[in-house]
Amino acid sequence: MSTRPDATILAYDPFGEPAEVVRGYAMTPGDRRARNAAVAVFWSLALLLTAGRVYLGDQPVAQQVASVQAQVASLITAVR
Repeated sequence: MSTRPDATILAYDPFGEPAEVVRGYAMTPGDRRARNAAVAVFWSLALLLTAGRVYLGDQPVAQQVASVQAQVASLITAVR
């Protein structure tokens, strides 16, 4: 075993599979869960934005602007 702080140490996770530990830090299940949640949120947002662009890309810009103006106007009248 090396005494260098950046040495890679081979360890095993709870299922008996090898897991690398760098600088004495192993990923805990909470870290893995958080990383997986962040990846899911990122790709969901990416798909949502892409689908929105594809869906709204079929309409002419003038129609989109008129639609947004109508929605804003109805929102303002609903708030008053």
